Parts: sequence; structure tokens; C-alpha cells
Amino acid sequence: MKVHILNGDCLQEILQANDVLMIREMFVEGPLHFESWEVFFRERASYLEKTYAISLDEYQRKSVFEIEKIKQISNHSEVYLWFDYDLFCFVNLLFILQILIKNKTLKLFLIRPLRKRQFSIWKGFGQHTKSDLMLAFSKKTLLKTRDCNDLLHIWNRLGKKVTIKNHRLIPFLAKHLRDYQRIPQAKEIEASWGFTKEQINSKSNFQKVGL
Repeated sequence: MKVHILNGDCLQEILQANDVLMIREMFVEGPLHFESWEVFFRERASYLEKTYAISLDEYQRKSVFEIEKIKQISNHSEVYLWFDYDLFCFVNLLFILQILIKNKTLKLFLIRPLRKRQFSIWKGFGQHTKSDLMLAFSKKTLLKTRDCNDLLHIWNRLGKKVTIKNHRLIPFLAKHLRDYQRIPQAKEIEASWGFTKEQINSKSNFQKVGL
């Protein structure tokens, strides 16, 4: 079985892939770590209702239902993870990975927006045509065991001081980790993409990843 996991609904309008699961969440904000899924979903629902007036019913239908399907992906499936480079997508990606890597039979692939001059990295897949998306898919990266372990470690250290400065799969890792720590105080997250103002204004990021 081949499954595509998309960070939100917009990409599917162009991609039109079969067997698609959606992440309709914003894990860059709110509580993350709990001892049980029941408590986790309850606390997430409570936070989103208080902060954004998202009803419990809506959260169950749009978010929990999709996450439960991700937890039940069939053994030996190929899973394609379509995620942009921004902080918002970064945290959502880590959340999904810490679920998926528990099933050692899955083959996980990470798909990123193309790095070409005509594209703005800040808009992710937003400027891609169907042919662009197919090219991005052809450049997918297989997540090796070491990659998964590294990303799981990062997930477990979110919000804490870490010494990890970079990773081949996460070009903005050091900045993401710093910015995530500031979110509860700064509240400078852009609603559309999850960037802090510092990230938006910084040109050094382009130099670091050769864009």
C-alpha cells in the first residue's frame, strides 16, 4: 500500500493523489507530550477551543480521525511525507514521524518543495504545478533508521536546550529549535506558514542552504 500524508488540504487540490491522509493540526502551539492518546487529544482539543474557538466536534472530525488513520497504516506500506521547510511544518512532521517509526515495517519517504529560483521557499509547495510536484516526488528521500532516530530525539527534546545544530533533512533545524522555545512568550508565529518574524526577515537562511 502507498499512502501520502499531506500537511493540510491545499496541496491535494493540485496533487490529486490516491490514499491521502491529512494533518489538520498546528502542533507548533499548545501541549504536546502526555502519557496516553486519550489525554493528549483531550488537552489538544481544550487548547484549540480556548485559543481558536475550534469545537470539540470539529477537532474530532478533522484532526483526531485523520491521526487515528495514520496510526493504523498497514504493515509494509510506503508512506510519502509532503512537508514544507517552515517551523509549522517542521513540528507537524516530527509529530507524525514519532507515530510512524514505531512500525518498523514501513518505508518512509520525505518529499520537499523544489529548490529553484522561480519558487519562494517561504511558500513551500504553494507555487508548484502538478508537473512540479511530480518532479519533487521523483527526488524523494528515503528515511533511514538513523534519520528516524535523530528526528525522534529532536521531537523528545522540543522546548528544551539542545546541542543539535543541523541535520541533512532539516536545513533550518537550529533556528527552528530556538524559535520553538520562544513561541509561548513571543507569539510571533505567522498563521499561514508558521514562521517567526525573524525567519521571514532573515536572509542568512538562503545562504546556508544554497537557495
